[in-house]
Amino acid sequence: MAHQPELVEFFARHLGAGGSFATITQARQQASAVLGEPVLPGTALAKQVDEAVEAGVVRTAQGILQTSTTTHDTYDRLVDLHDRQPALNVRSSTSVLQQAYSTPIPIAFLASSLAGVTPDKTVYEPTAGHGALLLGTDPAKATVNELNADRAADLRAQGYSVTQFDASEYQPHQQHDVIICNPPFGSVKDEQLHTRRFPIADTWTTQIDQVIALKALSVMKPEGRAVLILGGKRGHEEELRSERYNTRESRAFYYLLYQQYRVTQHLSISGDLYRKQGAGFPLI
Repeated sequence: MAHQPELVEFFARHLGAGGSFATITQARQQASAVLGEPVLPGTALAKQVDEAVEAGVVRTAQGILQTSTTTHDTYDRLVDLHDRQPALNVRSSTSVLQQAYSTPIPIAFLASSLAGVTPDKTVYEPTAGHGALLLGTDPAKATVNELNADRAADLRAQGYSVTQFDASEYQPHQQHDVIICNPPFGSVKDEQLHTRRFPIADTWTTQIDQVIALKALSVMKPEGRAVLILGGKRGHEEELRSERYNTRESRAFYYLLYQQYRVTQHLSISGDLYRKQGAGFPLI
């Protein structure tokens, strides 16, 4: 991505100064002026601009974290930042295949706060994206994995050492104080467009977020802490949503989770906040 560092700097500077973009079209028009060339919809350059917006949001959030005085102040400023970013509704074929939807920055901050992330903690993030869930970490103590090459390059530009393995199969050798992740939700397809199936206990699942979560948890220290942002179940009626958890795949995953780890909180969050990232799935 030859243009990305220049674009990331521009978007971070614009958003950091309180600027906003009503639409992604407006952001692309601004990028066109920066680059001196048109940014046409559906092109690789348009996708590059969209990724640079996400990277710029993370850079701006890092600055907010460093200059805020309280947790509430940080959160309020991150919500404002989220409101000022454009909706990123267009995904490339690669991002759709990988289910690569970034964590909205207010949710990322809440997750890192619940996980107790501090610069002195060792942290493992198996599907790091642009690093939203790494807010507050020391890059030297973070173990970072990201399959997408462009996002991995952006993480390296932020000072992280990055591996690029399939997180459903890879696990680091060392144990970590904190595990934090927002893996792809639901089922994914292989390069032949076949739905992937993964072994889980004595059965199998198509839910890749479950597989990545369990793989990541296996490298958590005994006294460690984890926050997992996973796909929830659709529906507004409690009884209906409860029944949708009563499937073979969900039962197997949650049985393992509750048997092997001490789960202290299990929260459901509306997926509406994800709409600016191109999705809208409920979270747990």
